[in-house]
Amino acid sequence: MGNMWIPAVCVAAAVALGWPVPAARAEEIVGKPRVIDGDTLDFSGRLVRLFGIDALEIDQVCAAGGRYWACGKEAHWAALDRISPHWVTCVTKSTSDEGPVTAVCYLAGAGQIDVNAWLVEQGWALADRDATDDYVAAEEAARRAGRGLWRGSFVPPWDWRAGRRLPP
Repeated sequence: MGNMWIPAVCVAAAVALGWPVPAARAEEIVGKPRVIDGDTLDFSGRLVRLFGIDALEIDQVCAAGGRYWACGKEAHWAALDRISPHWVTCVTKSTSDEGPVTAVCYLAGAGQIDVNAWLVEQGWALADRDATDDYVAAEEAARRAGRGLWRGSFVPPWDWRAGRRLPP
């Protein structure tokens, strides 16, 4: 529990007494990140995992038209192409001392494009329904349109990380 113990005790006491507890402010991380993979950005050593989505792993393959294709690399390239030229603002959802923070990230400029949603809409990531339902409609639209990984068959990234592969 470390140094989180005292604030947690204070919040618990305030809640027990019925006192209002202010919501924690989301931190913003701003810069031109390096794209690590389809759902992870590096802001000068500060890793940010895109909240609510799960992108294909770089080594992952998909099948379409009787052939395998490097869909994980293509997802990574799509993220690189869309994100790299821009300044990005990430609004944190959770923080960790041991790993990346999770955040919803936006491209700077007119329209504030939600990067997380864009990757799902283009079919390069799946909605992480365990985290949020925010990107489910975007996933369904990509599936119906046959965009990205939806143009063939694939193993969801969480199953791929667990060792499941497409049959030969």
